[in-house]
Amino acid sequence: MNRPSRSSSYDLDTPKSGMTTPGEWSIEPTLRVPSEEGFPDKESEGLEKELQSAEASPTAATGQDDDPPPEGGRGWWVLLGSFLLTFSTFGLVFQSLYEEVVLPDTNPSAIAWIGSIQYALCLMPGLLSGRLFDLGYLHIPLAVASVVLSLATILVAECTKYWHFLVTQGLVTGLANGFVFGPAMPIVSHWFRKRRSTGIGIVAAGAAVGGTVLPIVVRQLIPVVGRKWTMRIVGLLILVVQGVANLLVTRRLPATNHPGGLINPRAFKSIPYSLYVLGAFVGFLGMYTPLTFIDVSGITTAHLNPDFSFYLVSITNASSLIGRVGGGLCSDKFGVVNVLVGFNSVAALMTFVWPTVKSKGGLIAIAITYGAASGALVGLLAAPVAHLGDTADIGRRTGMMFTIVSIGSLIGPPISGAIYAANDGFMQVGIYA
Repeated sequence: MNRPSRSSSYDLDTPKSGMTTPGEWSIEPTLRVPSEEGFPDKESEGLEKELQSAEASPTAATGQDDDPPPEGGRGWWVLLGSFLLTFSTFGLVFQSLYEEVVLPDTNPSAIAWIGSIQYALCLMPGLLSGRLFDLGYLHIPLAVASVVLSLATILVAECTKYWHFLVTQGLVTGLANGFVFGPAMPIVSHWFRKRRSTGIGIVAAGAAVGGTVLPIVVRQLIPVVGRKWTMRIVGLLILVVQGVANLLVTRRLPATNHPGGLINPRAFKSIPYSLYVLGAFVGFLGMYTPLTFIDVSGITTAHLNPDFSFYLVSITNASSLIGRVGGGLCSDKFGVVNVLVGFNSVAALMTFVWPTVKSKGGLIAIAITYGAASGALVGLLAAPVAHLGDTADIGRRTGMMFTIVSIGSLIGPPISGAIYAANDGFMQVGIYA
């Protein structure tokens, strides 16, 4: 009678390249026969300790890497909800309207602070909203921010002085936008991996659509119902859109509590992550300058009708839809960083050329080209972060990047406004941006 050979309690297969991640083991229980002395041998004890270590690994604890996203299904509804979330976050800045009509005696650089604060606060609360998202808090913060955003927009109707607009449309609206925009990007990674960049681009396209539609709605309604009722109508529209979005978005993965609180300094030990955050910060120092001042340059430089010049912002926002969606599609095939470098180079070139253009057709061409190129940068901003660390910590890492980048978007337009006021032209502004 053949006696079973002495073997360990478990067979631990070596992970195959490309099929497992660090800390994962393929475990296959096998028959254990005691040694002649009746006690487990040292080899068995060592393997059992390795098994316990594998079971206690972060991957096993979270289960996130073992549970691949569905790449569709319920994820498409979540994607639609995220699209609607961003619809209301980047379309309520009216530089030329304030300069020409509402606040004609206010310095353009001061007016630019309204938009720059709003832009910055769309990103700055990401540090807190990203951490809350990782901890599983999604619906309550999102619902509160959606209501505050709607009420703040309605209250803009009652603003008459510069500081009223600065507080209501800059601070309050910006903070509400930040807690709406914050979870819209990382939630895509819960539902998509292969199509992650495309999904993020589609979500970012919501801001392009909103930035196109909302200014046109405002411009068309003001002559009909007046500025006050226009802002009230827009506020109610935002409430409806955000209400639908709140019903559609949901998490797929369980909450995680990585150590380190709001900030994970260890993330900056990654040179690729640190260099990417630095590059994004520098890029956003000039990113919103053409979007903020292209309508003003149309009036002062090209001598366009103010009613038409106003639409240059909408044309830029509409064109950014090309970059946001197209950039996502291209990055899934060619690599997100490669696509970002190409589109950003075109945006930089258009920023240099913009101040030299003094015709209606030329400004339209600049608006379309710059909008498409810059749209890819805005749309794909969070995509590389998803590839530079664990999905379980994506909210916090994205939030840290958004907070740093927001400083660039905060100080960029006012610096451009100060340069414009000091030189009475946009040539130096374009060189800076």
